[in-house]
Amino acid sequence: MIEKLANQPGGTFTGSMVLADGMTKKAAPALIIAAAAIFGFLFFSARFSQAAGSSWDRDLLLWLNSFAASHGYLWELANNSLFRGFPVLFSLVALWFADDSRERRCRMLAGFLATCVATVLSVWIQFHLATHTRPLLDPAIPLNMAELDIIDPQWRFVDWGRRDSFPSDTATLFFAFATVIFLENRLVGLFCLLWVAVIIAVPRVIFGWHYPTDIVGSLVLGLACVLLFNTVPYLRTLFERTLILFESRMYIVHALVVIFLIEASGLFLSLQKLGKTLVRLSG
Repeated sequence: MIEKLANQPGGTFTGSMVLADGMTKKAAPALIIAAAAIFGFLFFSARFSQAAGSSWDRDLLLWLNSFAASHGYLWELANNSLFRGFPVLFSLVALWFADDSRERRCRMLAGFLATCVATVLSVWIQFHLATHTRPLLDPAIPLNMAELDIIDPQWRFVDWGRRDSFPSDTATLFFAFATVIFLENRLVGLFCLLWVAVIIAVPRVIFGWHYPTDIVGSLVLGLACVLLFNTVPYLRTLFERTLILFESRMYIVHALVVIFLIEASGLFLSLQKLGKTLVRLSG
């Protein structure tokens, strides 16, 4: 599918390359500034929502949560790592291997680094900046959790190390990946952005994991980080030199990229556990 799109007018990698370069040189700075302003507004909205009684965020949450009773299967689909991540990860792998364009791979590597930074930043914000309590942990919000109790009764025994929910790290990661795809192919990128919104992001609001503002904040954070990293020439130069260095051993780079995407699809949980284990052993 990616290869076919690569040979069609308006969907070619050459056209996409122009899109990426044009966006990063002209539109990206303005988009990044706008994204920073929107993210700041969303953060302060989340920070003071409980004190100010932010009605629209709560009302939209409760309206979406009303679907939980009759659409319990959404939770199973949204948490199935293969189903939720397949279009995004398939597109990334296909774009990576479609041809040997070093320039495109440099952009993608910059996007992967941006995705990591955006995800880490989203987790850091949840840990260190007080915003609003995760809806399902807030007794003041009358959520319908009966269906979730049937589908996944273990959710009540989850150790919530991060009680604040702004922004969603899961949504941030996948929105960032979808932005990487969009910079290379508009049609596939738009599909992936829509997929992430409908299959990954919205169900997390429906079942009380996040407020709507958390999801919008994730979209803005993921998009802004990818655009920002694609405007830094030093990063592209660094990755280009790395790819040239490994030109005769590209199979190593390919293997590392595939391993990275596999680990990213699980939100780096294995890496987190390994880090915690090493910390305990060193202590």
